[in-house]
Amino acid sequence: MPTTLAAASIAQAIPANSFQRYYEEAGPDYAAWSPHFNMHFGFFRWRMNPFNREPMLEQMNLEVLRRLQLADNQPRVLDMGCGLGATLRSFARRLPSADLRGITLVPWQLEQGRRLNQSCPQASSIKLALGNYEQTDFASASFDAICAIESSCYSSGANKSRLISDAQRLLRPSGRLVIADGFLGPGKLRGPQQSLYRKLWDCWVIENLGDVHAFTHELQRGGFRDIAVEQIQSRVTPSVLHVPWVTLKFLLTSVAFGPRKMTHSRWNNLLAPILLPLVGYPIGRLAYYIVSATRI
Repeated sequence: MPTTLAAASIAQAIPANSFQRYYEEAGPDYAAWSPHFNMHFGFFRWRMNPFNREPMLEQMNLEVLRRLQLADNQPRVLDMGCGLGATLRSFARRLPSADLRGITLVPWQLEQGRRLNQSCPQASSIKLALGNYEQTDFASASFDAICAIESSCYSSGANKSRLISDAQRLLRPSGRLVIADGFLGPGKLRGPQQSLYRKLWDCWVIENLGDVHAFTHELQRGGFRDIAVEQIQSRVTPSVLHVPWVTLKFLLTSVAFGPRKMTHSRWNNLLAPILLPLVGYPIGRLAYYIVSATRI
């Protein structure tokens, strides 16, 4: 998994190399979801076409950017868990003078992300690197804004305290933090759903999802104010409904007739979205949130 000593804290919770192996084996399959490698769910706004997935994925990038509240036209922004850099490329098209940084634990993502950046006219403003967002090498108070789209779930603990601690260290006073991800909401895990949740975590190589109340409490305790919690399940659902079709198409084109061998990681990547509706809101505790806050 991690390639740097700083990644040891996550490696304690997840078997060594399993996270890296998962994304190296299953990562290319995300092209079936998004040709631009937007490796997240979408945000639906009224008058959008719910059958057109990529604009909804791009809209999620825009919703996060809007909540970062970047007044300066030359901000320094960090994407914690940047994947192949799709969100940063989206930001760069709108903030050509920004200094955009992204970190990932996966060498394959770094290599492919840098290659994709070459097709972006603002590529010079984007810098990707290997790194662990729980313990980065960046200087303190060196960023105006930090975001994490569907990557905070890989941080350890239900309150994601290590992620929050390093984000607080890296942000300048009044800097903004925006997280878009699945969190566990109120209630308890009961009966068969406990097994389904555990299987979902195993499929995505997650120690555990964050608990939204524990997370916001930790933000307060960790030096953040103006904390806003938005449950956006209805906005995300139209893109989630694309999962069965994408799965069927993937089975036909990549499994039945595809040249690449199906591995355990690739099967898990296929199974996880199928399990998602069985544990998601309103049936289960899992719901999608955007949480934003300002560093004191």
